Amino acid sequence: MKKLLKATMFFVGACLTGSAVCAQDWVQPKDEPVSLICISETINEAPDVVEIFQTTQSNYYHNPRAPRFVLVDQEGKWGLGIGGYLQTKFEYDFGGSVDNVDFFPSAIDRSGVSSSQYQMDMTNSTIFMKLVGRSRVFGDFYVFTSGNWRGDGDNFRLQNMYLSTEFMTLGYTTGAFMDIDACPVTVDYGGPCGMAFYRTTQLRLNYSTMWGLSMGLGIEASKPDGTNTEYANITSQRMPNIPVYFQYDLNSNNHIRLAGIVRNLSYRNNVTGDKHNKYAWGAQATILGTMGKLQLKGQFTMGKGIGSYINNISNVGVDLVPAEENGRMTMLRSEAWYVGLQYNASSKFFATATYSQTTLHSNSGYSEAYPTAYRRGQYLVANMFYNVSNNMQLGLEYLHGWRSDFDGNKEGANRVNLAARYNF
Repeated sequence: MKKLLKATMFFVGACLTGSAVCAQDWVQPKDEPVSLICISETINEAPDVVEIFQTTQSNYYHNPRAPRFVLVDQEGKWGLGIGGYLQTKFEYDFGGSVDNVDFFPSAIDRSGVSSSQYQMDMTNSTIFMKLVGRSRVFGDFYVFTSGNWRGDGDNFRLQNMYLSTEFMTLGYTTGAFMDIDACPVTVDYGGPCGMAFYRTTQLRLNYSTMWGLSMGLGIEASKPDGTNTEYANITSQRMPNIPVYFQYDLNSNNHIRLAGIVRNLSYRNNVTGDKHNKYAWGAQATILGTMGKLQLKGQFTMGKGIGSYINNISNVGVDLVPAEENGRMTMLRSEAWYVGLQYNASSKFFATATYSQTTLHSNSGYSEAYPTAYRRGQYLVANMFYNVSNNMQLGLEYLHGWRSDFDGNKEGANRVNLAARYNF
């Protein structure tokens, strides 16, 4: 908790310092909002529909922009947009390789032999549909569904399907225990290893005041990931996850956010036949601060039993792990953080750099039982992006990662990404 408080004070101080230095000079890395092509006999009567499409765009880099084509009803109060983007990515690993199209330090080759590999990937290309409108019950609202080809065998996979209003989000999308607006921009779809990122089915209630303070409370589906054995295994869950957050916006480009989550993790002791519960928790502090053309993004997360919510350890099964006593399971404590900078030189060109780290701590003899298991990962990324046109973007990126195991073994890898994206 002391580490969380120290990180929070650092983030708050940096944010307040940055906010006093010409925040209005921040240059968005594109010329202008997407020009919507409305197919309607009443196009001049649909300004509200167009505005909702523009204002509800996600700030997360890997989410699509506003749709290019929109169908509007006769009264100009409802609009259905269809769009997405096509992205082709070229990857080259050297001085070590990562067994994934995403750069996860936990997936770095452990053979000890310097290796290289070449890959191409299009699976995060996205297509979506979005319905926006106004009603007496919900006010301004939208229904959003999207997917990409990141399922098993490059099959189509659902990414979002939810209804959102001013006060509520209902459906499947990114969780409340994360700050989507403060995610660093990377060509790498996975992103920094210390970033909290996950998607889940949920009901989220949120409220904003005129003084820049907002808060939210969620009920989310629980799908823990762990290491099952013949003596114990994770069972169906008895309770939902409960996330909560508080955020203060100095303006649209500067905010601080505190969040927490409580989980109940159930497992079965196959030795005794009994079912047991573990109470997991997580705490988080996030900053988004802007100083002229420079933007700071940072996050610090810590907790127990939240591995499936953190990049890089969400794929190693550490929410629940075997304990020394056969039939018992325990939770591992984790710490994860990142600090990143983005410089927007103009509406055509911007560059970013981010450093991130994730650490797992052993408990109940875990490191002795699994000495080659992942302990710490580090992730360094630097990139640049150029908007060839309002729809076409090129990106060049360098990544370096390290992996350390409980037995002291350390391995590293490098990757160069080149990507081309076309929004439609």
